[in-house]
Amino acid sequence: MKAAAVAVSAVLASSLLAGCTAGAPPGPSPSSPPAVSRTGTLSDRGNDRPPVSYDGLMVRRRVVVAVHPSQDADLDKLRAALSSAAGTLGLAVSPISPDVLGATVLEHTVPELIVALPGDATIDDGGKLVDLAFGPDQAFPGLEHVHVARVLVHDLRFTVSSSAASALREAVDFEGILSDALGNYDTRAGDGELEFSYTGPLLSDKTVEAVRAGIARAAGNSADDVTVAPRSGSGTGVDMAKEPAEAGSTAGSEDPAHGH
Repeated sequence: MKAAAVAVSAVLASSLLAGCTAGAPPGPSPSSPPAVSRTGTLSDRGNDRPPVSYDGLMVRRRVVVAVHPSQDADLDKLRAALSSAAGTLGLAVSPISPDVLGATVLEHTVPELIVALPGDATIDDGGKLVDLAFGPDQAFPGLEHVHVARVLVHDLRFTVSSSAASALREAVDFEGILSDALGNYDTRAGDGELEFSYTGPLLSDKTVEAVRAGIARAAGNSADDVTVAPRSGSGTGVDMAKEPAEAGSTAGSEDPAHGH
């Protein structure tokens, strides 16, 4: 699958994003997105195109807004403006790892503030969010550049049977089984089971299996007892076999890039 990332022009592309923390309007996330690593080798996570067979409804297209602040900018003010605008528009934005962006962008620089819009949001919604947050002329203090892109993400739900779901959740969080592999994730204790939900950069099959094994180990079960399913059964998924070879390549991207 490929992040259908949007590229503006050669001029704008050269001044894209810079890197740091994943901002979290309007509230803290359960765990922080891991740092992006550009090693030049095939990654098990993100848009370096790891081997992915967990696709279909488990892979989704999402619009993200990535902010590049100027030097010595007040990142909290940029984040607050983005959060306020999202609230005004009724958009439930969430922090996401920069690894969802295309490799061609990340090789240049990594955004310091990046959020994902809801699953049904469009590129135009991202542009409206940016304009409301930072003004149509983008003259907001501390703002250098904003990139609005459509990317591919994994949207997964891991479920395991457990008679002590709360204790298992604490054990998994304490051990860092999922935070190391996933970064952000949510948990929900049900009747005799515990769910771990993840929306973020693509995971290789190897990483998905490692997560299953880690959860099973904490629960005292086998990996086969940990199911992997789409986080949502509705909407449109992605057939990874039909995606372009490089995530985020400007060639063949589905949407025009918005560089504000």
